[in-house]
Amino acid sequence: MGAVVASAPTVGSNSEIYDYKGVRFGLVDLGGQSSLRSAWSQYFADTAAIILVIDSNDSARLGLAKAELQKLVKNEVSRGRRADAERSEARREAFKASADMATIRDAELKSALLLVLANKQDLPEQAGRLTPAQVSEGLGLTDLREREWQIMGCSALTGDGLMEGMDWLVNKLTAK
Repeated sequence: MGAVVASAPTVGSNSEIYDYKGVRFGLVDLGGQSSLRSAWSQYFADTAAIILVIDSNDSARLGLAKAELQKLVKNEVSRGRRADAERSEARREAFKASADMATIRDAELKSALLLVLANKQDLPEQAGRLTPAQVSEGLGLTDLREREWQIMGCSALTGDGLMEGMDWLVNKLTAK
């Protein structure tokens, strides 16, 4: 916040613990390359929220983000991971050894909150930046009727909108 930091796309995953207003978040930054997407489901157990960061200045990739989001909310990403789930002793223990693996799979993200951060709102619209409403429309968020979601325009550079998004998430998580 306040400084440009050189970054590169995540390859694999990065994780860290983040405390915000008395809530401890275990954050996992998942690489989005197509070759990595099949591994996403290993992180889904006990997921209370998904934070999806969208580059509002990259409208060309919004369709891809929509397709992947639809897979996440429909739990299609994890469907190919049944063998991994069956091998995971910790996961079976968490859901009781007699639990049906399909039930585990379907429960992984079913109640997860969704916070969409429409980043780069500090850029001018005439440069091609989409508004949060345009990002919402492009992602089909209004079609997600059985999931609590929020979209927040933000700027990672200035910090605008980030705390408001996290406030929404903390309020919803603590109310559960």
